[in-house]
Amino acid sequence: MGKPLGYTLEDLRRDVPVVHRKIYLNTGTMGASPETVTARFFTSYEQWQTEGAGWPEAYERRRDGMAEVRRAMARLLGAPEAAIAFAGNVTQAINWIAHGISFVDGDEVVVGLEEHPANRYPWRALEAMGRLRVVPWAMAPDDEALLGDLARLIGPRTRLVAVSHVLQTTGRVLPAREIAALCRERGVLSLIDGAQAVGQVPVDLGLIAPDFYAFSGHKWLLGPVGTSGIAIRPDRLDLVGLLPAGSGSALNDLAGRDAWEVPWRDQARRFEVGTANWPLYDGLAAALALRAQIGEATIAAHQSRLCEAFVDGLPQGVEPAHAPVRAAMCTVRVPGAPADALERLAAEHGVIARGVGELDPPGVRFSFGPYNNLDDVAGAHRALAALAARG
Repeated sequence: MGKPLGYTLEDLRRDVPVVHRKIYLNTGTMGASPETVTARFFTSYEQWQTEGAGWPEAYERRRDGMAEVRRAMARLLGAPEAAIAFAGNVTQAINWIAHGISFVDGDEVVVGLEEHPANRYPWRALEAMGRLRVVPWAMAPDDEALLGDLARLIGPRTRLVAVSHVLQTTGRVLPAREIAALCRERGVLSLIDGAQAVGQVPVDLGLIAPDFYAFSGHKWLLGPVGTSGIAIRPDRLDLVGLLPAGSGSALNDLAGRDAWEVPWRDQARRFEVGTANWPLYDGLAAALALRAQIGEATIAAHQSRLCEAFVDGLPQGVEPAHAPVRAAMCTVRVPGAPADALERLAAEHGVIARGVGELDPPGVRFSFGPYNNLDDVAGAHRALAALAARG
């Protein structure tokens, strides 16, 4: 079901149904999968069911398919294959880490104040259970001040710092490499939520060198919902208790039936337990293959140009919520905008965006994916101008 070599951004746009019906600028919430990706998933699932999902050959295909997508994801992230564990979503992956680390009374975790619930609620839940104390980290407006604040917040009881690579509130790109380096220097673990980064900005985990890096397959990568995961540095694997554990955690699932000693996998995939909807990952493999044909650098440059054009042409009175480095996602504020601003953008102008109520005052976030073009930027400008005129 693959596309021929030479697949371009124009081909991708033709392959995404929603952009022919709406001005879809919400990739940061949910990427719009190309029909090629959806077809790969459905074909794989149909084959799985038609031939007999429980037959040995079906399991062999599942094993080969997961190996294929793991290799592709490892290449994209600049990480070893052994570091990649797939999960249903980033929330699940971060919970593996949060509940797997053996915290002791008095331990602290520094958490950014603009984190998605996926990287905020697990730590607050553990705090409510009395297992650690959350130290809030306000996002200073410039990177130097931000890093200085982090250095002051890290104390003798700090075990981990949890923060995003790209803030979901504004699209601001944080200095992930410097954050991870500061954590290493102070003997603290780093967990970076890359849900908004992978596919939006270049990610090289060999350079960033975090201990844990979560990624989403259904946002900027344009894969099916249910394809996310986390990269775990191999030398940090044993710091995380195997919770959950089950079929897939051991080298041989039959080994533990007659013996107490279980040979656990020495790879991050030991967290991939139980039966899963494996055809979803065939869809993700198709999405990664399409991106590879276009080129990650080409995609990143295209998305960035669209966001720059959006910011440069904002109607009078509409301002970005944050000025420093952004990539392909920008939140704007419209003074006096009505409470139903998002609904009006969709109903009257066909623009699909995301409201950002986490900010005060709130804003509207626009995400420019690889299937968008300058016509979409112009449509967003027209919609915002009309909204501002009513304010």
